[in-house]
Amino acid sequence: MGAMDDDQNGCEVSQSGGGWVLSSVQGRILEGVAAGFSSGRLSRELYLSSKTIDYHVRVMSDKLQAPNRVSLVSRAFVLQILRTDSWPPRIARETVD
Repeated sequence: MGAMDDDQNGCEVSQSGGGWVLSSVQGRILEGVAAGFSSGRLSRELYLSSKTIDYHVRVMSDKLQAPNRVSLVSRAFVLQILRTDSWPPRIARETVD
């Protein structure tokens, strides 16, 4: 089991049992990023500030070693965090805490 890193908002991205686990907020943000939504649109839909959205995208990008949103989504598919059988993209149930 990998180490768990908490961010200042109590949300986390951790590696557990060979798989990645996201907080429910990060899961919803990742789904929106994968669907091509901007931080502004995600902030309106999730009732969070765009800075909070950007913060979570940065945390996930750092943990998954992705330099940008396209790479973040690609890594999420490769690591099976995002399901490949749905559109818009959905988080695999076992990857959300």
